[in-house]
Amino acid sequence: MGKRQIIYTAQQIGGSRELLDREINLVTREQRVWHGYVTAIDQDKLELRDARSGKHTFKIAEIDKIYHEVITDY
Repeated sequence: MGKRQIIYTAQQIGGSRELLDREINLVTREQRVWHGYVTAIDQDKLELRDARSGKHTFKIAEIDKIYHEVITDY
């Protein structure tokens, strides 16, 4: 089994329904990394729930990239 990463830039994030309920790593423009599940997303903001059940809201303009890992058979 392997893994591959799918990287989303800020232009691809806004309103992207495919990120909803996915486990991601979010990198802000300030180079801070957040890990959690996407609970809500729209054109202007993204809501992330971390492992401690804390909810964090990020403006799409604050996000640099999002990394999503996919487990593969190879």
